Amino acid sequence: MVAAALLISTAALAHLMPAQQGTLNVVNDAVFEVVAFPVSAFEGVDDDGDGRLSDAEVATHEHQLTQAVSHHYRLFDGDVAGALELVMVRAEHDERSDDSTAGSTTLIAMLKTRFASPPRHLRLETTLLGAGHQLTIKATRGAETEAAVLTPMKTAHSFFRAPLDVFRDSISTGTSHIVFGFDHLLFLLTIVVAVRGWRSWLSVLTGFTVAHSLTLTAALMGWVSAPGRFVEPAIAASIVMMAALNLRASNTSTSHRVAIVFACGLLHGLGFASSMSNMGLDGAHRVLSLLGFNVGIELGQAAFVLAVLGLGALARLGGDGLGRRLLPAMSVSACVIGAVWFVERLVTG
Repeated sequence: MVAAALLISTAALAHLMPAQQGTLNVVNDAVFEVVAFPVSAFEGVDDDGDGRLSDAEVATHEHQLTQAVSHHYRLFDGDVAGALELVMVRAEHDERSDDSTAGSTTLIAMLKTRFASPPRHLRLETTLLGAGHQLTIKATRGAETEAAVLTPMKTAHSFFRAPLDVFRDSISTGTSHIVFGFDHLLFLLTIVVAVRGWRSWLSVLTGFTVAHSLTLTAALMGWVSAPGRFVEPAIAASIVMMAALNLRASNTSTSHRVAIVFACGLLHGLGFASSMSNMGLDGAHRVLSLLGFNVGIELGQAAFVLAVLGLGALARLGGDGLGRRLLPAMSVSACVIGAVWFVERLVTG
């Protein structure tokens, strides 16, 4: 009776759940799950090729769909796989729509996984990501809550970890984000190549670090918010602005440059927050996750800046003429790339 009641409440939670999101609820030795998979995560089930699943298509391919979910979405306690006792699938329909035959772009899967004892090291593995290439999962165990985002580069996540593990994982996430965040790296390049002397480097980098740390913290703590459709084009515009500043004939004072970099850093912090907003900051280790992510960003930033300064030292060995030619060439390239990104982000929204 208790299991039946939980399944009924779980089904209720499935109503209109956004695609590529899900919930896990740990109750003693069982885990009750509701996951909204995009239709694009499954092959050979969309018979009419309209990108949607009708009730008829779900009924026809129900076995294939449940097998795909069972094989490509698994829960473990450490290295021990849980026993999947129930898998139910259905197309999610918006009851506000008058057309019940239009089909759905979302497949709701309701599952029950049981373990030999209450899972202490709950781990999720899945490759059912679809065209959006990520799945956001929120797990609850009593008073504990944790969110995670799975991507093609991270197809597994361990929930309810020790604080030190959370901190280490957040550092790795922050470092990866800055290392593979080419827009942020290009902005860093534009502010580093145009200044000379360690005091100037320290001033502009400190301004950028303080600024993006402020808005990153404020956004992730829920104190401020800004839509990504505005932030992302603005970040691209900041690259164009800094590159254009580097190309000016007259020298810009260090204090003026620091003020501009600080203002741009506020934008970049909002961009960092947008990428991190669903990555586990809703649980007991919210502040620790934020701190680790910030540390990771600074480590990645420091490594990139040191590499740029090292290449700059090599360029100076080639003579002052080489250095004078490189600065405008890099600034022009950054200006063009930033302008392309700006237009792309405006168009794609």
